[in-house]
Amino acid sequence: MFIISNGKIRSKRKVKKVKVRLPKGGEVEAEDVDFDTIKEDWNEYKLEDGTTLKFKTIISSVIRTAEYDPMTGDPVYHIRSTNVLRVKVPKELKRLPIAKRPDVEGVEVV
Repeated sequence: MFIISNGKIRSKRKVKKVKVRLPKGGEVEAEDVDFDTIKEDWNEYKLEDGTTLKFKTIISSVIRTAEYDPMTGDPVYHIRSTNVLRVKVPKELKRLPIAKRPDVEGVEVV
């Protein structure tokens, strides 16, 4: 079955119930929440040595628990994600890898 939402065709799926283990060992009921990625921007940082770091978090799954934050009343979500890091280093900071240096012995895996 499909539904149209905001001009997008999306599959309507059944809510998948799961149990989430909490850090202190307890378990709570939860449900897997479907989502659309709207935007995944890179955060960019310029270090004082001239290195540029680009960092992005990519969410792979969202789970909403049956618990609520006592301060805000918002449902508690658990997020599974992967962090991606790109590094651009100035030439003057680079060195040859150890296996390529003529004066250093090392094991090279090919």
